[in-house]
Amino acid sequence: MIGAGRDVRGGVSSVVNSYYDAGLDKLCELTYLPTMEDGSKLKKLLVAARARVRFEKLVKETDILHVHMSSDNSFYRKAVFIRKAYKEKKKIIIHMHGSTFDTFYKERCDEKQKKEVRDIFAMADKVIALSEDWKEFLAQYICKEEKIQVIYNAVKIPEPYEKDYSNQKMLFLGRLGQRKGTYDLIEALSDIFQKFPDAHMYFGGDGEREQAEALCREKGIADKVTFLGWVRDTEKEKYLKECSIYVLPTYHEGMPMSVLEAMAYGMAVVSTYVGGIPHIITDGENGLLCEAGNVDLLEWKLIELLGNAEICDGIGRKAFQTTKKNFDMGQNIKKILEIYEKL
Repeated sequence: MIGAGRDVRGGVSSVVNSYYDAGLDKLCELTYLPTMEDGSKLKKLLVAARARVRFEKLVKETDILHVHMSSDNSFYRKAVFIRKAYKEKKKIIIHMHGSTFDTFYKERCDEKQKKEVRDIFAMADKVIALSEDWKEFLAQYICKEEKIQVIYNAVKIPEPYEKDYSNQKMLFLGRLGQRKGTYDLIEALSDIFQKFPDAHMYFGGDGEREQAEALCREKGIADKVTFLGWVRDTEKEKYLKECSIYVLPTYHEGMPMSVLEAMAYGMAVVSTYVGGIPHIITDGENGLLCEAGNVDLLEWKLIELLGNAEICDGIGRKAFQTTKKNFDMGQNIKKILEIYEKL
């Protein structure tokens, strides 16, 4: 299996770490080879070079190459390994995570590059898409529909605990910036804090932190907002338990792990109709959804939860039941193992 390093900040490492937490490496002979790590350009080049050297030996000893792929540089990095595995007549799985893979293909690739994308996907025996929408895109533009299988991301379900749905604490996790809707959220919060002076917003993530903090100061809400930096493990669990509302007003997604994690912790989620999110959340039942960029509606949805702990409680509990029933990592692992067995 190849992909971003397990310490890299992002969705792929969350998925891979969930596999290990669920014991996938005990159910098959799994070797994970990181092809990218956070750091300087030089460090990234060294990691990629070292991975290619190790892969020359590993590929001869393996049956299946499972590739976690995103767009842009991730695609070109992984293409090298896929070509080598194809030449060695190995079975290949492309697990497509890129939330902007469609714009990468349509807008950032010329005709020659588009053909390269199609050629690489043609080498795969199986393509895993994170939602039906992504399956439709892949089938229309990139590869044969019969090789595509939808497998939603999944999470480990935490032990039961009691959540305080009246505390008016909100949480955001992810890279701060326009794509995740950070600035839309800050815009909405400037009015919300006037109506709910006891409410508080926690931003967990890296990215455009300085710009986000500056906008909070400009809006006069800096004392109502805490920037946590990138949180993981026990620190992330602490805020998932403490906060009652999760907000992700994102513009582009595959199947966001953070939304599934928040739902697994019984949080009432406010997000958008993008990527696989509408396949997880039914608006008004197990979460609240709005169109990306609609700040007024985002504000209204948050006010609905902040102003009524009973509604927040009902949505949060249904969110937990949704993840327990449909997005438990144990079920996900079974599907992955079935693919391995068939290949």
